[in-house]
Amino acid sequence: MQAEYLVGRDAELDLAMEILRQEGAGAVLLVADPGIGKTALAAEIAARLAGEMVVMRVHGSPALSAVPYGVLAPYLLDLPVEQATSPVAILREFWSQFEKRRGGEGARLLLIVDDAHDLDEGSTQILAELVTAGWARLVATSRPRPGLPAALLQLWYDGLAERLELHPLDKQTVTELAEKTLGGPLMSSAAEVLHSASEGNPLLLHCLLEDSKSEGNLVRRNGVWLLTRALSGSGESLAEVVRNRVLRTSEAEREAMYIIALSEPVPAAVLDTQVGRDTIRALMDSRLVLSANGAGGPLRMWHPMYSEALRKIVSPARSLQIRQRMEQQLPTEPSTAEGLLRQVSWALDCGADVDDERLLRAAFLAAKLLQNPLAIAAAGKVRSEALRPRARAVMAMVHYNDGDYRSAIRLLEEGSGFLDDDPSRPLGAGLLWAASRTAAGDQSADIVADARTAAKALIGERETSDPVVQHVERQARALELAVLANDGRYEELHDGLGRFEEAIRHDGPNRAMDRIFLLAMQCELLTVEGHPVQALEAGREALLLLENDNDLLYFSDFVLLRYTLAALESGDWEAAATALDRYAAGSAMGLIYFGGGIEALKGMSLLRQGRLEQATELLTPAVEALRVRDPLQLRSLGNALAFYAAAKSGNTVPARRLESEQGAAAGAFVEALAELFRLAGQELLSKGTGLQKLSRLPESGDLHRLPGILMQNLVLRAELGDVQAMESIQETASSMDGGWAAGWQSMAVAQLRGEGQGLVNAGNLLAASGMPGPAAVAFDKAAETFDAEGKRPEARQAAVLRDVSEASLGDALVHDPHTEADRSVPLTRREQDIVALAVSGLTDRQIAEKLMVSVRTVEGHLYRSYAKLGIRRREDLGSAVRH
Repeated sequence: MQAEYLVGRDAELDLAMEILRQEGAGAVLLVADPGIGKTALAAEIAARLAGEMVVMRVHGSPALSAVPYGVLAPYLLDLPVEQATSPVAILREFWSQFEKRRGGEGARLLLIVDDAHDLDEGSTQILAELVTAGWARLVATSRPRPGLPAALLQLWYDGLAERLELHPLDKQTVTELAEKTLGGPLMSSAAEVLHSASEGNPLLLHCLLEDSKSEGNLVRRNGVWLLTRALSGSGESLAEVVRNRVLRTSEAEREAMYIIALSEPVPAAVLDTQVGRDTIRALMDSRLVLSANGAGGPLRMWHPMYSEALRKIVSPARSLQIRQRMEQQLPTEPSTAEGLLRQVSWALDCGADVDDERLLRAAFLAAKLLQNPLAIAAAGKVRSEALRPRARAVMAMVHYNDGDYRSAIRLLEEGSGFLDDDPSRPLGAGLLWAASRTAAGDQSADIVADARTAAKALIGERETSDPVVQHVERQARALELAVLANDGRYEELHDGLGRFEEAIRHDGPNRAMDRIFLLAMQCELLTVEGHPVQALEAGREALLLLENDNDLLYFSDFVLLRYTLAALESGDWEAAATALDRYAAGSAMGLIYFGGGIEALKGMSLLRQGRLEQATELLTPAVEALRVRDPLQLRSLGNALAFYAAAKSGNTVPARRLESEQGAAAGAFVEALAELFRLAGQELLSKGTGLQKLSRLPESGDLHRLPGILMQNLVLRAELGDVQAMESIQETASSMDGGWAAGWQSMAVAQLRGEGQGLVNAGNLLAASGMPGPAAVAFDKAAETFDAEGKRPEARQAAVLRDVSEASLGDALVHDPHTEADRSVPLTRREQDIVALAVSGLTDRQIAEKLMVSVRTVEGHLYRSYAKLGIRRREDLGSAVRH
C-alpha cells in the first residue's frame, strides 16, 4: 500500500532528498490531512537514506502528549530514574543510543517523526536542538490542525527546515493510482466518480477500491474496470479506517460525531448544547469535523464517506435515541437539499412518521440526484391518493434508469395512469411512459393507440373547453409527436410541431412543460434538417426553462441528449462537452448511470475532430458500460462508433468482436448514425463490404436523404477514398450551418479544384473549427500539390502546418503513406521497443503500463517513429518494420 501513496509525489520526494543530503542543518516538515500520504512519504525517504544515515523513529501519540519525553522512552531505557526529567541527561542518553546504532562508521542521524502534532513539548525541544546543532536530519509529519509544535515551526522560521504541504491528488493522478492498484485501465467516468468521492485522498481511494470490488460495484469487463452501482460507505475497509479513528477519540467526541453523521449539517449552536464547544473544537482541530460555510456555519463530517460509515456503526436503537433527543432542536425546514434528504432518510431508518408532501419532495430530489434507494423508499411511503401518481412516477423514473422498463410502465399505468389531469401541477410522466414503452420494444402504433385510449378515459364527459381536456389532449399529442421522431418520420413531425405550437400559443399554467417539449422536438428536427446552429438555440431555451421548473421528470435527459447531438452536428465541441458535464452536475452518480452514453458521445466528438486514438480510448470502455446500463439508449451508436474506431486503428480483434453487436437506439436519427459508422467500419475491416452500401443508403428512404444524416454519410465515404462523395459534400454542406459542415465544404471545394492555396485555406478553417485531423489531411494535400507544381517554399510551409496539426492530435500521423522514409535516422532503442509492442497489437495505454511510462511519452515516440519510417498510420507499422 505504501507505494500507492507515493503516486504523484515525485517532486516532493526529490526535494526532500535534496534537503536532507545537503551540508549543514536540514529538516523536512510534511503537513497534510489524514490519508494523504505523509507517513508513506516519510517512510520512503527513510528507506532511500537508510544506506547513508542511521534512521531512528519517533511516533507521536495523543495518549503520550501530556507525558514529558514519553515518545522518547524506547531510547531512554538505560537512563537512571532520577535523571528522567533532565533535558541534558535525556539528550545525552538519546545520543548514546544513536552512537550504538552508528557503530563508529560516521553515518549521520536521520530522525523520522510521525504525528508530530501529538508530541509533548519536552520531546519536541530535544528533537529541535539536535537539528539546530547540526547533529541530526529530521523528517516530521503533522496534520494542519492543531499543526506542528512551536519548536519545529521555529526551525522553519529560522531557515533550517522546509515545510512541504501535501495536497489531495488530482483526477489524473487518482486515475493512475487506481489503475496501478486494479492492474488495468479504468473507465474515465469511473475515475471521475472515484476522484470526486475520495476527494483525492489516497487512503479513502484505496478503501473505496477495495470495498467496491468486494461488493461487486467495481467490475472488470473485457479488461476495463467500470462502476455498475453507487459507491458505498458501508464497506469493511472504510469501516476499519473509521473505527480506528473513532476509537482514538473521547466519548464526548464520539457522541458529537454520531449526531453530526446522522443529522448533518447540524447548526453549531445546537451541537454546543449537546456536547460542549470544547468537544467541537477538538474535533475540528483533528480535522474530523468541518464547518460547512466557514467559521460558525453548520457542522458536517470532514468527508461524506465517513458520515455513511459512521451511520452504519450506530445501532438502530442508538440512532432512534439520538433522534428523539435532537428532534426539537433541529430546524423544522432544512435550509439545504442535502439537509432535507438526510432528515427524511434518518426518519425512515428510525421508523418515524414523515408527512406525504415532505416525502414526495425528498423522493423527487433523490431521484434527480440518482439517490435511488432513498427515492424508492420515500416515494413508497406516500399514502395520499392525490399524491400517489407523482410518487409512482418517481419510482418509475428510478426503474427506467436501471433498465427495468416493464416495471416503469406498470407503475405509470397504475391508478389514474400516465397522463396528468392537473394543469396546475404538470409532471411529464407521459413522456417517460412513451420512452419506457419504446425501450421495452413495443410497437409505435400500439403506443399511440394506448395514449389516445388513456386520454379519452381521463377526459370522460368533460366539455372540450375544459382546461383539463386541453391539457390532457396536448399531452397525448405530444406523445404522438415523440413517436414520430422516434420512427424518423420527420416530415410529419414538421407539420405536427407547427400545429402543436399553435395549440400552446396561449399562456396557461402548463405552458412551460409544453414549451420545453416543443423546443426539444424542434432541436432534433432542425439538427436532422441540417440547421444545428438553430437547433442549439432551441435547445438552450429549453434548458433555461428547465432550470426554473424542477418538478418535471425525465425532461432534463430528453432535452440534453438532443442538445448534445445538435452541438456535435454544428461542430461546437465545447457546447457538447458542457452539456455532457451537466449529467454529473448534481451528483457523481450521473457518471455511473450515464457514463457509457457520455463517453460514447464524447468519442463521436473526438472522431469528428480527427482524434482517433483518444476516441478509441473512450469508446472501448464506453461499450462495456453501456452493456450494464443505458438510460440514454445509446448502446447501438456506442457499439458502432467503437467498432469503427477499432477498425480504423487497425485493431482487428476488438473490431471483429464489436462488428455484430447491436443495442438500443434513441430513435431513428441515432440509429441512422450508428448504421453509417457500422458500414464504414465494415469497409475498413474488409474492403468492398461497406462503401457501396453507404453510397446506396440515400436511395433507401427519406431519412438518409436528410442533410444531418447525409452529411455524415458523405464525410465517412470521403475518408474512405470515395472521390464522388467530395462532390456531394460541396452541395450538401452549402445548405447547412455550423463549423463542421463549413470545414468539410471548404475541403471539398479546394480538393475538387486542386489548388494548393485553397487547400491551405481549408486546413486553416478546419483547424480553427477544432478539427486538427481533417486539417492535417488538407495541409498534406496542399504540400503534395505545391510540390508537384515545383513550389518548394509553399510545400515546406504546408508541411509545417500539417505537422503542427498532427502534433495537436496525439494520434497516428495522417500524411502521405508513400513518403520516402528517412532511413539515415534510425529508430532509438526505446522507439524500437514501443514500435514492437504497437505491432503486437497493444494500445498506447497498454504500452505505457508495460514500460512504466506515460501515454503521452508513448505517443511522442510513435510520432517520431512514423516520420522516420515514412508512414502515417499505426496499421502500416508492421510492413514498415519488416522492410
